[in-house]
Amino acid sequence: MFFPLEFDLNIYKNENPHLRYMNNSQLIHHYNYYGINEGLISSQIKNRNDFINLVPKNLLTLEIGPLCNPCMNVNSDNVHVLDYFSQEELKENYKNDPNVNINNICKVDYIVKGISKYNTIISHKYDCCFSSHNIEHTPCLITFLNNISSILKNNSYFFLCIPDYRYCFDYFRNPTNIFEILNSFYNKHYKPSPISILESKYLTCHNDSIKHWDIFNKSIKNIFIDINEKKNLLNNQKEVIINDIEYIKNIYNNSHENNYIDSHVWKFTPFIFKTIIDILYQTNYIDLKIERVYKTLKNSNEFYVILKKN
Repeated sequence: MFFPLEFDLNIYKNENPHLRYMNNSQLIHHYNYYGINEGLISSQIKNRNDFINLVPKNLLTLEIGPLCNPCMNVNSDNVHVLDYFSQEELKENYKNDPNVNINNICKVDYIVKGISKYNTIISHKYDCCFSSHNIEHTPCLITFLNNISSILKNNSYFFLCIPDYRYCFDYFRNPTNIFEILNSFYNKHYKPSPISILESKYLTCHNDSIKHWDIFNKSIKNIFIDINEKKNLLNNQKEVIINDIEYIKNIYNNSHENNYIDSHVWKFTPFIFKTIIDILYQTNYIDLKIERVYKTLKNSNEFYVILKKN
């Protein structure tokens, strides 16, 4: 199966008129030092729909956690749905969320709450898996990827839309590192940790990607813009955290219980995600390797990844 290149010289030049005078070596240099950070179009994947359309329509496909906005045709016979909760539980969980139309929540074919290994309840081997804004919620990245691998055919693919923490409500949080990933694996995390829950509650901000891009571009020229933004957030939250200290204590004291509080656990950029997957693959923690990483485009809050099972 062929996928568009991550960086195409001709597309980069044609989509960005101010670069048309450059030769090939200059274009490569510009992309590596400026274009990536500026979110310039550099491949055939120019938006979310372009990426979704890479998933073959006629193959046996599993979509992870689509809730009420599936990207695959979940009404077709060759597309199945997996979620942590059942359809009924999802409707109950989101009944007071104005952003979720509970009447459109998808039927769930495979419920993995309390299931440590997906292949114990899924007998199929899939040609493709698809996930949009799910992987950042998984308590243990290694376990999740190995579960996906266990239900994929050899030489098949896992397509992912992943939020870039710099341009979403995770902007003020710190990016994930490989040791956090390993820590969750060796400590057998099966739900978000207290720190993930509390950071999601107290350190999140607006989700306007265009505003985040504007701040990011300004902070490249003036680092104090970024520093002052974070300082203001902490100052504003100080009294809230003090007043909520009993709630915070309860999150830690009750962390051994089975209640599951959803949150963003991992905070990725394209480079961070690729680096972590490369490490995990080359050290045999996982058998999924990077096939493509399509970088975050300007004014977007997500990047796109294709992993291949070897």
